[in-house]
Amino acid sequence: MKLEEERIEAEKNLVKEEAQQLAQIFETVRSFKVKQKCGKGKLIFGSVTAQDLVDIIKAQLQREVGKRIVELLEIHETGEYIAELKLYPEVTVRIRLNVFAN
Repeated sequence: MKLEEERIEAEKNLVKEEAQQLAQIFETVRSFKVKQKCGKGKLIFGSVTAQDLVDIIKAQLQREVGKRIVELLEIHETGEYIAELKLYPEVTVRIRLNVFAN
């Protein structure tokens, strides 16, 4: 029993360390740029969603993250937005998302 508990604790620590390393990478990058087709004013065609951000992260950083960890309201206008990524219960990182006209 005790060995099993120690193994589980070691796995948790490993996952937490990986999440902290990924958080450092996001803090280094700081922001992501999104190009969208625009209509009149600041309105964009369609929207930018958490899945779009996941795809951008995968393309730019070659890192896989699930869209469930991304907290981002759908974006319908150009501008600067903040997304929050919960990488682990104690590891959360905020990243900037710049949406501009294509």
